[in-house]
Amino acid sequence: MDEHAARDVVLVRAIETADGAREIWSDDARVWATRAAAELVGEKATDDAFFGRRAALVLERLAERFSKVHALSRVAASRRWLAPLAAILAFIVGAVGADIGAEHRINLLAPPVLALLVWNLAVYVALGVAAFVPRRLSQRRAPGPIRRSIVAALRDVSGPLWRKSIAPRPLAAALARFAVDWPALAMPLWQQRAAWLLHLCAAALAAGAITGLYIRGIALEYRAGWQSTFLDAVAVAWLLHVVLAPGAWLTGIAIPGADHLRTIAGGSPGENAARWIHLYAATLLILVIVPRLALAGVAAWREDRLARHFPIALDASYFQRLRHARREGTARVAALPYSYTIPDANREGLAKLLRRVFESAVEIAWFPPIAYGADTLPDFPASTLAGVVCIFNLSATPERENHGALVAALSAHIAGRAPLIAIVDATDFTGRFADQPQRIVERQASWQKMLEGEGVEPLFVQLATPDLRQAGAALADRFERAVG
Repeated sequence: MDEHAARDVVLVRAIETADGAREIWSDDARVWATRAAAELVGEKATDDAFFGRRAALVLERLAERFSKVHALSRVAASRRWLAPLAAILAFIVGAVGADIGAEHRINLLAPPVLALLVWNLAVYVALGVAAFVPRRLSQRRAPGPIRRSIVAALRDVSGPLWRKSIAPRPLAAALARFAVDWPALAMPLWQQRAAWLLHLCAAALAAGAITGLYIRGIALEYRAGWQSTFLDAVAVAWLLHVVLAPGAWLTGIAIPGADHLRTIAGGSPGENAARWIHLYAATLLILVIVPRLALAGVAAWREDRLARHFPIALDASYFQRLRHARREGTARVAALPYSYTIPDANREGLAKLLRRVFESAVEIAWFPPIAYGADTLPDFPASTLAGVVCIFNLSATPERENHGALVAALSAHIAGRAPLIAIVDATDFTGRFADQPQRIVERQASWQKMLEGEGVEPLFVQLATPDLRQAGAALADRFERAVG
């Protein structure tokens, strides 16, 4: 998926995860979004297309009620105006900074553009060293202050949107989580944007410096000379031949030798600086402007690739549930009570829990209760099952030779077909002994010990009035661990 779709997906995940109580986005709304997105993209569409379309539908619906969501969904992924503005400013700074003073004399060992040349060569060395640093170490290295500032300007999240005063509370929590999750995912993309912007500005700065010298040279005569406390004419000639070799190669202008340099040394009036300006300008063109533009092009290509194919991991349980809901449409679950007739209210409570877990329509195949002590297992449907739920009554005393044997037999019977979930319905027992909490705890501990001995962790829930947030999260955890 591209950057815009990934951003929507991360935002919707934050909203749906934070809204555990379904205060702003109900179970029915989630089912609708999944089903509508699946129909719109079609069966052959990729998961990326499905998740992106679903996120767009969710944000469109939520934006009708919450202006903050609307503002977030409309934030641009990047500030494209920043690049030309920064390049223009860098060019102006380079042109103004190339002024050599009222004397109009250029010291060949310290011209105004030499600092640019040295700085860029240092940057190339740093980039070359970083290329050989192991990836895990380079990722830990903090970026410099300039790059951090540019990344901060390129971030597409802003402080006022994350204030705790946002209502309702689940939305505030969701936006706060998004403010953490999205920058962590988008940082490589923002760093590439900062990189090509820095390279572009460096090239513009050098171009501005060259342009400033040439424009001033039209109306003013620059004189060139040199002076040094430690270097003689021979050393200066060698140094200039090394530094200006690229410019001499490009322009064909010969670099004078030591004898000529002696005539413009010290307090001499020097010579017309035109050829030296040509040499330094050509050298900057070869060593600064062209390489920086090339590096900017590489960084821009990487940024475009990341923006078009944003790397977001879709193996989290949140995405697995949605993928299953899209593929299956309806989650089919087999419910198997043991020596227990399930009241209608309890059946509806289980249905609500399962809709909360799968975030899709749920079809429950209720089997007749297995008689106490019976060992005959039912024939489950041939269609794909999202799970098999075995329901016990907390009022019963757990017995390994009966309850435990049933769980063991079921585990072997459905191995590889569907996860087995054990639910102990606490509706009757907790209602009868509400004034004796210690007795409830002891009975739950007995069931816990017996079922865990068979490799199954039970879920204790009052099915008649389930706590959808807490029990739903716990049931989802059971399914995820059983599948994993």
